[in-house]
Amino acid sequence: MRKRIGPAALMTFGVALIVASLAYWQFTQAIARPDAAALPDSIAGLSQTETSYGPEAVDVVAQLHGQEFPLSSGAYGMYGRRGNMVMLWVAGAPAKAMAARMVGEMEQAIAAGESPFTPTGMREVNGRTLYELTGMSQRHYYFQSDSLVVWLAVDEPIAETALAETLNFYP
Repeated sequence: MRKRIGPAALMTFGVALIVASLAYWQFTQAIARPDAAALPDSIAGLSQTETSYGPEAVDVVAQLHGQEFPLSSGAYGMYGRRGNMVMLWVAGAPAKAMAARMVGEMEQAIAAGESPFTPTGMREVNGRTLYELTGMSQRHYYFQSDSLVVWLAVDEPIAETALAETLNFYP
């Protein structure tokens, strides 16, 4: 008795096609209507002075980069005022691998001199890479947290405190 592998192969292919279709549908839905990412209520003792969430925050990220990314969530927060200020951008990708790719592309663009930022180093913090920069009269940090990409811009006097609190909020 010979086993027929044709019907089993077709069924397997059909199931795989359905799963791929559902995953693609879920992806397109996520980027069509981005959710709000979480922001801390305060950073370095400074309260929020301006915020945007969801599609509005995703638009801010797109304007900063001059291009659109497939983002499933976003948030922007400003804390304090000039001279004692923190700005935080959070962009959620549909998958961890996409967030890692976004961070890699940012690193390459900055290293190529295509930005107003000067890299000052990178370090490992709790198993993730933290990129450090200067520019626009502030210190800047960016890193990946799960499927989020987090960018922190902070005035020098409160930089280390703001960084520690941000890293704790986005483990």
